[in-house]
Amino acid sequence: MRQRDTHTAIGHEAICRVVDDFYDRIQHHSTLAEPFARVKDWPEHKARLSHFWWISLGGERYRDDQYRVASTHLPIGISDALVDDWLALFHATLDDHLEPELAAQWFQRAEHMGRSIRMLGEWKPESGHLAQRA
Repeated sequence: MRQRDTHTAIGHEAICRVVDDFYDRIQHHSTLAEPFARVKDWPEHKARLSHFWWISLGGERYRDDQYRVASTHLPIGISDALVDDWLALFHATLDDHLEPELAAQWFQRAEHMGRSIRMLGEWKPESGHLAQRA
């Protein structure tokens, strides 16, 4: 199955359940709760992210949301450790809700997003370059 067809195999309701459970877990996580404390409307956040994952996995848009990854994530201070924790929690949530093959397909997309977010953490807008890693 092509990754862009994953939405069909998982289904919209299951995507919403995964997102709902994941963000419930985030709110109680030892390292992730703090950066996500800036979310004021959890039902709307979950609806927005359910839509995001739906279209990321190949579904058609049903909301007019615009996703601005940089402006959303840069202010919280991205670190490799936070991305690692986010990915580990997401992986565990997927495993609790989906068959292994579907969980693996969705997690592959999440890993790609993690790489992109890590790169944002290295971006130095004032210089227009990525920071050099030590």
